[in-house]
Amino acid sequence: MYLKIVSCGVGVLALTTSSLLISSEAGTVGVAVNQLYSEQQPTRRGALIVREVYPNSAAAEAGIKPGDLILATDGKPVFNSDMSDIMERLAGPAGTSIELSVVEADGNLKKFSVVRRTYPPHFNASSDQFSYSVPGNWRKDLRYRFPLPWSPGLRLEGFEDLYFAPGFDNVDSPEYHSYVFLWWLDRQRRPKTATELESEMLIYFQGLAEQRGRNNNFKPDLSQIRAHYSRWSTGPSSFGGEAATNFKGTVTLYDRRGKLISLYSEVSSSPYDDGHMALFFAMSKEARPSALWSQMDAIRDGVRYRR
Repeated sequence: MYLKIVSCGVGVLALTTSSLLISSEAGTVGVAVNQLYSEQQPTRRGALIVREVYPNSAAAEAGIKPGDLILATDGKPVFNSDMSDIMERLAGPAGTSIELSVVEADGNLKKFSVVRRTYPPHFNASSDQFSYSVPGNWRKDLRYRFPLPWSPGLRLEGFEDLYFAPGFDNVDSPEYHSYVFLWWLDRQRRPKTATELESEMLIYFQGLAEQRGRNNNFKPDLSQIRAHYSRWSTGPSSFGGEAATNFKGTVTLYDRRGKLISLYSEVSSSPYDDGHMALFFAMSKEARPSALWSQMDAIRDGVRYRR
């Protein structure tokens, strides 16, 4: 079977034999997962591969390891299922259970009764020169280094961290396609202008549209992608502990279903005296004010530069 990663989602294998009280809080099952491409499936959507097992989670205690495959949830195969549907099946209140069919690295198939636990927050690596936290029920993606896989034409140095709101994949949710990402850039000693930001976002989202088109069988019209920003004078006065330069605008892009959508976009940035720059991007179809923007503001305002 030929396999390649096409999309990602997050869950926690809270594998335990102890009972938990059912909570009104959202629960997670304890690992980051990617869905694999399979030429043997009609939709080319295959199993879930365990990408990361969170430290001190029930999944870690049970011996789940990166590279294990999840084939089914509650007896329903994940093959040919959209990632958003799978994430809905994995989700549930803390204290509720789900059965996972897992193939381990040695080829053995096991079934686990998984008890969902409340989400621990996401923290970035302690070795970074900055710190932040993100609510645990947001989906965490890989850290990508520049040049980004989907946008090699973006000539920057550094890396990107990316987090998706809980309703990112649900077209009926006000959180649909809402997310935040942080750029940590090298060799940046002056604030960006709105024109530079627009140019970089066009390259970023045109490259992303081409990748999504390849993975989801549609051909994007790159001329339809738009990015418009202007200085945001009433934005936060500081970001990461330094004076902030802020922008507000809109971006028109292709979602994974091949539909053009427009997102509100806010950007806060600060250069540091060691030659680095941090930029925080908040993206959503939802306009201010909303609980979602309050969450994104809290993530942004929690970023701290470690001197």
